[in-house]
Amino acid sequence: MPDLINKLSTYAALIGVVGAIGGGFYAWGEFNTRLNAIENKEFVVNETVDLSGINAELKELNEKINDRVNALGASQEDDYLTLKEEVDDLKKDVAINAAAIEYLSAKINELKAANDNPLLN
Repeated sequence: MPDLINKLSTYAALIGVVGAIGGGFYAWGEFNTRLNAIENKEFVVNETVDLSGINAELKELNEKINDRVNALGASQEDDYLTLKEEVDDLKKDVAINAAAIEYLSAKINELKAANDNPLLN
């Protein structure tokens, strides 16, 4: 009986090895098939796009924008200048706040470093 089990396990191992080798060859064949399909595909490299319609639309929009800018009255220009001054003031405030935050971050890091000193505890 043990001799029969040894023979069956040998045959099973042989079938497993042959199946694994066959599976490897099958996978290799599939890979080559896919590679051949990619190699035989024709690619168009020099495609051209017709932008004549887009260019015409851009010209029309440019003309509309120029007409609106030219139609601005003096009061709107004054509003624009006032708005620009306010934005400049806000930029200055932001720069001041950024400097303050940087200073406070440095102070916080100094306090953390001082509290992490084991000799002071």
